Formats: sequence, C-alpha cells, structure tokens
Amino acid sequence: KGTTYYRPSAAKFFADGVIESGTAALLAPYLGGTNTGVANFRQGQLDSLMTGVDRAGIQIHVHAIGDRGIRMALDGIEATRRANGPRDARPIISHIQLFDPADIPRFKALGVIASFQPLWAFADKYITDLTEPVLGPERSRWLYPIGSLVKSGATVVGGSDWSVSSMNPLEAIQVAITRRGPTDSAGPAWIPDEVVGLTTMLQAYTVNAAYAAGDEAAAGTLEVGKVADLIVLDRDLYAIPPNEIGRVKVLLTLLDGKSVHRSRALQ
Repeated sequence: KGTTYYRPSAAKFFADGVIESGTAALLAPYLGGTNTGVANFRQGQLDSLMTGVDRAGIQIHVHAIGDRGIRMALDGIEATRRANGPRDARPIISHIQLFDPADIPRFKALGVIASFQPLWAFADKYITDLTEPVLGPERSRWLYPIGSLVKSGATVVGGSDWSVSSMNPLEAIQVAITRRGPTDSAGPAWIPDEVVGLTTMLQAYTVNAAYAAGDEAAAGTLEVGKVADLIVLDRDLYAIPPNEIGRVKVLLTLLDGKSVHRSRALQ
C-alpha cells in the first residue's frame, strides 16, 4: 500500500528501445537500411497485458520513443478502454521522442498524459550526430513536439528520467521555452514551432504532475488545505531572460510544511 512518500500505483511497459542504438520502433526504416527497430511486444500481447493491468485498477505507464512504439502504446490504451469501459485511468506515455503527427490528437482523445523530458529538446550531439542522420529532416521535424501536444489540448507533464539526466526542473523548463541547450544563450532555436511558454511549463511540473499522480486534490497548487510542498527561488522567473532560468537558485524547499533545504542566503 505504500507510505506517505512512496506509493506504488502504476505498471510500466517498455514498448521499444532508443533511436541512438536503432532499437526505437519506427513506422518506416532507419535511413540506409531496412531496420525498423525493436518492438518489445506484439500488439495483441500488449493489448492483453494493458487490459489486465487496467482492470486491476493499476495505472498504465509506457516507455515509448519511436513513432511506432508510441502508436502501439496508444493502440494498447485504446484497446483497454474498449475492453474495460470508461474509467479515470490517466495512462501515461513517457519520453515520446519521435511522433507521427497523426497520433498527436489521440493523446487528448484517449485521456493519455504526455510525459516529456524537456531537457532533451535541443540539438545536442545525441540529436545532431546520432538521431537526425538516421531519421532525415522530414521525420526529425517531429522530435519532441511539446508545443504541438500542448496545442492539441493534451495534458503535458515534465520529468527528468534521472539518473539518466539532470533532475533540475529549472534547466528543463529553460530548454522547453527556448529549444536551446541550457548553456546556449544565443544560438538558433531547434524546431522553433515547438517552443512553449513559461506558464505552460510551470504547470507541467506542478498541477499537471499532481494530476498525473492522482494527487491534484492535495498537491500541485498553493491553496488552503493542500500540502505545503513548495520552493522559494532567488529570482522571479517571469522577470528574467529565459536563458537564465536554469541558473536560478532554490533558497528554500518545504516538504509537507517542513523545511528540507534552506540556503545560507536566508540565514
């Protein structure tokens, strides 16, 4: 049953691998060959497993990176709803790197939460050397389309995938609203059509994250009666250039009203 701070409530499925190793499941082959990646389940098998997990009242969480992996996850969730009927299930698909744009509206239609790792949404060496060359420009346009998911009305949340990358949400927020690296203040935005606003990203890490965890009645916003989980920053995020957000310092952290971090600047 878990504790106050630990509550096992979801089952995670790994639909595919990653693009860099050629194991993310793609609808069309990687450039230069016939490989379409690795799907870890047959569609019927995934449908059956998801349906059983959902029937038990357990939240579905899927790792899906390639466009075929994402489609398989969406198809499995759709099959689950057909089999089990409507329920406030809040399934989550995480990482969601490469989309077929036809699948973007399905997130809202199926009530699927889109969990991005926004810190990855810029043109680092993984993108320029290992991803774009094997996808080509047409498909690469649909890498980490955070803005398109937001515009479609889907619920978008932000995550870190720690310990794979930094757990600092301020760095990730900066990347999402600039589409530039956390130390890049002047370069061109990568896929600028997918830039999102600061408020959108703050919601992704607060109220939307609480909704994804089923905790929106107790957390996610600062309201009387909710838990006092909050931070105090050394600067107003709305009053500084976007490229400085990742360097903002946390002065105070409260967890359930108790101070768990206090900067010497507050002493």
